[in-house]
Amino acid sequence: MQTRHMPEVLVNPIDSNPVPMSGPQILSVVIPTYQRPIWIVRAVRSLARQSRPPDEVVAVARDTDLPTHAAIDGLLHEPLPFKLRRELVSEPGFIPPVKAGIGAAKGDIIAVMDDDAEAADEWAVRLLSHYGDRSVGAVGGRCINTSDETGPDAVPATDRVGYVNRRGQFIGRMYFRPTFSQPVEVDFLMGGNMSFRREIARRLEFDMALNRNVAQGYEVDLGLQVRGMGSKIIFDPLVAINHYSAPREAVGVRQSQAEGTQWYAFNQARVALRRLPVARRAISFAYQMTLGERRAPGLLPLALGPLARKLGFDVDVARAAIKGRVLAARSVFRR
Repeated sequence: MQTRHMPEVLVNPIDSNPVPMSGPQILSVVIPTYQRPIWIVRAVRSLARQSRPPDEVVAVARDTDLPTHAAIDGLLHEPLPFKLRRELVSEPGFIPPVKAGIGAAKGDIIAVMDDDAEAADEWAVRLLSHYGDRSVGAVGGRCINTSDETGPDAVPATDRVGYVNRRGQFIGRMYFRPTFSQPVEVDFLMGGNMSFRREIARRLEFDMALNRNVAQGYEVDLGLQVRGMGSKIIFDPLVAINHYSAPREAVGVRQSQAEGTQWYAFNQARVALRRLPVARRAISFAYQMTLGERRAPGLLPLALGPLARKLGFDVDVARAAIKGRVLAARSVFRR
């Protein structure tokens, strides 16, 4: 697949007062949901409280998830300021409901929000404001982890989010507290708070090879595709969601630590090998195989053993991480 060269990091401040849109924009919000009937109700009602509500909300549920169906049925009888639609999927995993929801949405702008989140004040207004610039293909923002009892969690500060570094590592940090307040250009967004221009969304490939464990990195895959199309991706720290980390029945999704590490490493390597420019693919894969990272070590930490443990590497899962990267390379090059 041809990929467009992308700068290493884009953290340039963006005009916080974008050019006004040429006409009304229809906003669709997709909420993938699974076995969280109470939480989907909260998420939908948070959108109803927006000063500029969406024009439609698409709740995407598993076909067998009857409690969630009942919760959506209840919402359909409420006087919501938008059209609520239900879509069903049968495939497990994180990617199928996002793909189905984006495919079904009718808006000019299609956003995706977590089911265990609530949109912060002015979320929709702020999100839409950036699409006045036709060069912008995707917009998203931060996730504020919080609880009903204690409020927002204490998190580290960061001055960079959503970029691919020189070693080909994906640095998100969108759960962190940004030290900046202005919008910036980034390489990718977080899956629970992202949006796309309709024509961009329709061109995205949803790589089902990434749909294992919790599909870590699939948002990076989407973001690098948007960048490869020549469109800007904007992260606005004021486009925020309050995320409550609801429990999830995850049988068949989350696996053992070793399996989870294997598929985390697989996804990271596969995305890098498919989406980065050629030279950066080689650098990324070589770095991952040689050193890796603390949660998914490479060959060198495995060889160093006790010393690597002292440096914080989880050597116990190194073989699983290496296996994942090898499988990723085979999946890309043996076609």
